Amino acid sequence: MLAAATWGDLGTPRTPAGLRALRRALHPDVCAHPRAAEAFAHVTGLYEGPDFRLRVATGRRHGPGALLWRPEPGFEDLADVADRAHRALAGVRHPGFFSRRGAVPAAAPPAAGVVVYDDGDASARWWFLADFPRLDARTTVWVAKRLAAATAQAAEAGWVHGDVHAGTVVLNPAEHGLRLDGWWSGVRLGERLEVAPTAPTPPRWLGGARADARLTVAQSAALLLAAGAPAPDLADVLRRHAADPGDPADLLRDVDQVARRLYGRPAWHLLREPDRPPI
Repeated sequence: MLAAATWGDLGTPRTPAGLRALRRALHPDVCAHPRAAEAFAHVTGLYEGPDFRLRVATGRRHGPGALLWRPEPGFEDLADVADRAHRALAGVRHPGFFSRRGAVPAAAPPAAGVVVYDDGDASARWWFLADFPRLDARTTVWVAKRLAAATAQAAEAGWVHGDVHAGTVVLNPAEHGLRLDGWWSGVRLGERLEVAPTAPTPPRWLGGARADARLTVAQSAALLLAAGAPAPDLADVLRRHAADPGDPADLLRDVDQVARRLYGRPAWHLLREPDRPPI
């Protein structure tokens, strides 16, 4: 009983009657086993919790001018997920893409379990969003628009990122470029999450709902609230999408409407490069 990770591992129907039968058998007043109370609480938790596993996994990134993935030992299969996601994304091109340059899979990964993606231009300088100070209000707008475009493109390619946070969003200040890193958390549209997200995530997806583009919209909106300083009207839009997200097109439309009301026509503005070395 204690070894079961989900209700399905117990081999008992997931019904109130099934729960009552197990609890009667495991109640400390009936069962003399020294861990009966622990098993009684465990089966109750399994019944009330999601009936699927979310793995807690991390990976290390390293490499100037490229994204190099080194998943922790035991999670090497996640490198293959990242590889398949990037290959699918490389075939999708439209005006709403991340930036003028997309991540292109390198011809030969340097070693087993390590995946490298060249940025397509050695002169391009990219930093993780976590490397920047808090974004000003106007920068929050263009990052929001590009995140919505990135989410839409991923869905078009059949993928959901699953964990959009400051360590998986990559910016190029020189051309206001944005792309998503950290695709070991990715899942196909309609599949359940496999890697526990770091990003704030609505409970329905943590509870086993099948992934769609709205999951990434919710995570993107929560990220922008935390990493940026949006104007109050834009903050209201982001809070709404963080709690009850729409499609990427809905987020893009809502952000654009608020931005035009606040600032007029879109205008280029400087984003300073961080002091840290680029990736």
